[in-house]
Amino acid sequence: MSRGLASRDDACSVPEDFELRPGRADDFDFARRLYFSSMKPLLEALGAWKKEEMETAFEGYFKIDEIRVITLGGDDVGWIQVSRSDNELCIDQLHLVETARDKGIGTALINSTIAEAAKENKNVSLSVVKGNRAMQLYQRLGFQQVGEDSTKIHKRYVTGQQVN
Repeated sequence: MSRGLASRDDACSVPEDFELRPGRADDFDFARRLYFSSMKPLLEALGAWKKEEMETAFEGYFKIDEIRVITLGGDDVGWIQVSRSDNELCIDQLHLVETARDKGIGTALINSTIAEAAKENKNVSLSVVKGNRAMQLYQRLGFQQVGEDSTKIHKRYVTGQQVN
């Protein structure tokens, strides 16, 4: 695909003008605003929102070389962050503005990450905040719960590689 996305049989159609571009330093403010608008209501509902801690944590999370900005019609509408280890790809962040949700973009990005991991004989992991409606998407795509803590459910998609 021209968007740099690998396809899977169950991939859904996405808008024609959906693309990814490499993250840049000047994307920090956009990514931070979107991250906070996504995470704050979920963490407040769990009684776990601590603004100062979240600010500090976000600064540590934001790694330019792992980030791709999602564009739709030339406008920035989200971002995804994928880190790598010897055994897996980890979807560390995936955030879309409200108007870009339910268009198949998240599904396409996750399917692309799964396909990339399978080519490298790696699994895919992610953690999702409890109460996040994306939980249903991850389950539908085949992610299995492997753990949880007070605020997150930890999930893994096994591409065929055995997990130690």
